[in-house]
Amino acid sequence: MYSFVARQPILDTKQKTVAYELLFRQGLTNAFPKISSEQATTTLISEQFLNQPLESLVGKSLAFINFPYSMLVGGVASCLPADQVVIEILEDATPDDVLLNTVKEMKGSHFRLALDDFVMGSEWERFLPYIDVIKFDFRISKHSDIADYIANHREAYPKLRYLAEKIETNEEFEEAVNMGCSLFQGYFFSRPEIVRQKALTDNQVTITQLLSEVIRDDIDYDKIEMILNRDISLSYKLLRYVNNVRYGKFDPITSFRHAVVYLGKKEMRRFISLVYATSVADNGKSDELSKMSLIRGKFCELLAQKRRTVDPQNAFLCGLFSLLEAMLDRPFREILSQIPIADEIKSALIDKKGELAFYIGLVIDYESLDWQRVSLRVKKLGLSEQEAINLYIESTTWSNKVLLADPSK
Repeated sequence: MYSFVARQPILDTKQKTVAYELLFRQGLTNAFPKISSEQATTTLISEQFLNQPLESLVGKSLAFINFPYSMLVGGVASCLPADQVVIEILEDATPDDVLLNTVKEMKGSHFRLALDDFVMGSEWERFLPYIDVIKFDFRISKHSDIADYIANHREAYPKLRYLAEKIETNEEFEEAVNMGCSLFQGYFFSRPEIVRQKALTDNQVTITQLLSEVIRDDIDYDKIEMILNRDISLSYKLLRYVNNVRYGKFDPITSFRHAVVYLGKKEMRRFISLVYATSVADNGKSDELSKMSLIRGKFCELLAQKRRTVDPQNAFLCGLFSLLEAMLDRPFREILSQIPIADEIKSALIDKKGELAFYIGLVIDYESLDWQRVSLRVKKLGLSEQEAINLYIESTTWSNKVLLADPSK
């Protein structure tokens, strides 16, 4: 699954990019789709803030986000990082007491606020002490009116910044600078650029939430059950996993709480991590990469159990996540920042350091049929080549059992 967003740079007087306005898109067509502003903002937040680091889209720059009235007063913006965003109040928002109180609360929470496509009316005057940026549309507002407004408010609000948008020529840029504008946006500098990124599906977001919960020292079973109740697919996989892989011929488990308690913290972490790794690949890669991930995870775990020098659970997760770069087409440093896992695993996958990195190197050599390197590695681990082969066969058998488990039994 991919997400699409257009970003248009916002520049200072030296034409240096200081921020980007993020504009919702449904595909590679660079135009706003025929949906409500509420739906556009909701989807943009979900895809660009909850699924991946904002830095991957705007770097260290600020992100300007359009917010309709209903979402502002509804408190939706509170889920965003105040130090990374500028909340744009749309021009059709009603400047009533409810919105004013919301703006005051947001300002108290250190959010930056902007008035988009500003209409120069007296009804907005009481908002100005809490506003950081006013955006003027150079295609709609009379330039003389913009200049007069800035001149009349400069002394009363010295920290208020003015942004001239839809600048299309150098002459307009210079005119806006002379008016007192310090921020600029428009085709003269850059058209909106569409960015396509691999995005997690709703199911994968749920899986990430569960992973964050089961990694805690004190598991909140009520919260885990609530999350599972929202995702029938994931719940089904959990019961399948317990009843077929773990529970054997005993009476089946039918409730989520029973399944979670039965598995325990360690096995729940394993299950959620397994499901995460096998759900992120796109259709063109999923079958093969999912199977390879499972084999790697089990192989690394078995190595750790045999050597007793690293935590087998960490070894399993390291092997399981070792193909996420290929699955998501994003670097490990970015991917692993979103997953609460041990530093030992991050060091192995990002920096290629530590014993776990050596395990990954061994399994890669085995997959590549590089028997000379396999021989050297197993000797360093104090194993025979036959022992390593047996571990890999056991890992393959286990992964097939996981992938082919019949939920009807």
